[in-house]
Amino acid sequence: MSLSQVYEDYLQYLEELADTLEQMAEVTKAKNKAARVGDLVTVESLMKKEQVFSMTLRGMDIKREKMLSEMGLQGVPLSKLAENYPAELFDRARKTVERVQNRYTVFHSASEAARVTMEIALHDIERMLPENQPAPRRDKGEPPPRMKTDFRA
Repeated sequence: MSLSQVYEDYLQYLEELADTLEQMAEVTKAKNKAARVGDLVTVESLMKKEQVFSMTLRGMDIKREKMLSEMGLQGVPLSKLAENYPAELFDRARKTVERVQNRYTVFHSASEAARVTMEIALHDIERMLPENQPAPRRDKGEPPPRMKTDFRA
């Protein structure tokens, strides 16, 4: 495979990554919506989809490492990628990188919103648990049974 083909293939890889990030953002938004209304079945289903995305991203990361190595661009941040591309692919690389970065920003925002919603829901559930309920009031002025001491020894 020629070096120019590797550069082309990497741009295609970045397009796939942008599409995956967009799909992940949609799933995360749906999970957030389901969590807000307490639809735990949907939340669980969407979390399973997130796990599939996680495995997909792991596979994509291995591919990314290999391609960057072939191009001699290991360690080059995404924001600097276009600068290291051949002149004839510079504009396409710049636009592709922008698309990936924009999709990541949308996904990250959706993910953060879902995380906050899930934390709030978990705190609400914790407050509803019996051990977190206030003790019933005793009108007789007696202490609870566990606080009584028997001095008849």
